[in-house]
Amino acid sequence: MYQTLYRKYRPKTFKDVVGQDVIVKTLMNSIKNNKVSHAYMFLGPRGVGKTSIAKIFARAVNCIDSDNGDVCDECPMCKISSDKECLDIIEIDAASNNGVDEIRSLRDKVALVPNQLKYKVYIIDEVHMLTNSAFNALLKTLEEPPEHIIFILATTEVHKVPETVISRCQCFNFFRMTEKNIIDNLSMVCANENIEIEEGVLNSIAVQVDGGMRDALGLLDKLISYADGKVTLNDFLQLNGLVLKENLKKFLRDVFFINIESVIETIEKWNSSGKNLIQIMIQILDYLKDTLIDEYINSSKTINVDNYQDFANLINDKMFDIKKSSSPKIYIEIMILNFINSLNDNKIISREIIDCKDDNSMEKRDVSRETLKETNINETTINNVTNEDNNFENANYGNSIIVSSEQMLTKHKEKMNILNSNIVEIMNVRVNNAFVDATKEKLKNIQILFMKLNDYVFDQKIGYLICSLLEGTLRLCSDRYIVISYEYESVVTDTLNNYDKMEKILKEILDLDIHIVIISDSQWIKYAEEFVKNKKNDIKYELLEEPELVFEKIEEKDAKNENSIEDIFGDIVEVG
Repeated sequence: MYQTLYRKYRPKTFKDVVGQDVIVKTLMNSIKNNKVSHAYMFLGPRGVGKTSIAKIFARAVNCIDSDNGDVCDECPMCKISSDKECLDIIEIDAASNNGVDEIRSLRDKVALVPNQLKYKVYIIDEVHMLTNSAFNALLKTLEEPPEHIIFILATTEVHKVPETVISRCQCFNFFRMTEKNIIDNLSMVCANENIEIEEGVLNSIAVQVDGGMRDALGLLDKLISYADGKVTLNDFLQLNGLVLKENLKKFLRDVFFINIESVIETIEKWNSSGKNLIQIMIQILDYLKDTLIDEYINSSKTINVDNYQDFANLINDKMFDIKKSSSPKIYIEIMILNFINSLNDNKIISREIIDCKDDNSMEKRDVSRETLKETNINETTINNVTNEDNNFENANYGNSIIVSSEQMLTKHKEKMNILNSNIVEIMNVRVNNAFVDATKEKLKNIQILFMKLNDYVFDQKIGYLICSLLEGTLRLCSDRYIVISYEYESVVTDTLNNYDKMEKILKEILDLDIHIVIISDSQWIKYAEEFVKNKKNDIKYELLEEPELVFEKIEEKDAKNENSIEDIFGDIVEVG
């Protein structure tokens, strides 16, 4: 029968152990100097050698011809301890033997002397699965066991183990394997098994398994079966639902160049072909990290560092939410659309205007006061001047996307209107009124109801408003108000421009006759702290009358300046 690689290459002696040098040295010295403790706790992530080292230690401590604390593998005791039927090395799975009765039975057997070996060793794996009663039953025995007994407790979740148990053990913290450790070990396995493997595959495995040697060997095993010959990088990508580096580069180019249609099509293509979108996001994050490191080291100035860094931070911050989302695809699409929207807000106007004389010729000229006088700015088409060869690696994203002056002027006016209103006062009143009768149950119901909005994300007319609603965090809900917060102040300002439209959407789609409150995350923290303080002081919230939305009057001079090209474009254009 075929034996899997992780079982076949499980270390048999301390010399075979990879990546846990400090722990191995400490255990070997304790055996060599006859300073063996009565109880040990091995804690750390899965697949890093906790159980393997526990078994080696159980054999080494019973070896009568120990090689500096390691197993000699030749003496009679080593022969006995290597037998699977050995009665003196007992391995217990706490996940299936976690009751108080099992531990009481173990406690009764502890008094019995070893059958053949010097020490009787109990290895309790996944010890955090024991019940509180079972832990209590184990405490006294764990603290003062007979001289011939050694306990080794292994766990991946030490925070679930009572402090009273931890304090009675000598603890060893196992760390994840380094990528080099994993690659070196896999190379040795491939050489021994005569496995032909393409360059780069082992490195990809090391990155994928996140420090787990058992996972690495298991993945190599699957690749061997899948490839049925030479293992290639494409085999690895296909098996794990990942994509080639070139596809990642093209996708990021579409994101930074604001090619929304291509971005959505690519995500849809990946999803329909069975790709793992969560793993692809991790791939993108890793690629962004490597590119940023290369840029910081070489200072080649071939990329827009801010865009790369912002996108990497966004994916890293949202990764937990992506993983727990009921629909990772929709969450990822909304997240990227909002990022692209933030790129749009940060664009600047080019110093150049392209006049389209005919289909085959273009004349490029600088903007000056004379040209502005001669040209009707509302009818001028300002084109997107980009690097003609569209070289992804050499493009300076975020600094050359251009919009028409008419669009810019309209957007400017909209923002001026909302900023010159009493909208902040209205939102403050709404937050107060929301606290009057808000409950957790109402918030939970509205969160469930909001899930229906996902069906309208790609609606051509209201999709952008739906995305804005879903991107925010639902904080508070009452009968008449719902409080939504956003991370960035700029997003809050943009969203406030559309809050009335959002209220209409909630009415039409969800039949919710409710007022929306839009604030930033930092503002919410202040409101929440104030609420807790008021509650402690027994101060109750009372309904306040909401003021009408009023726009401040703009002086005639200011109104004139509002339409001024110099006022809108600032020093981006040269006005003589």
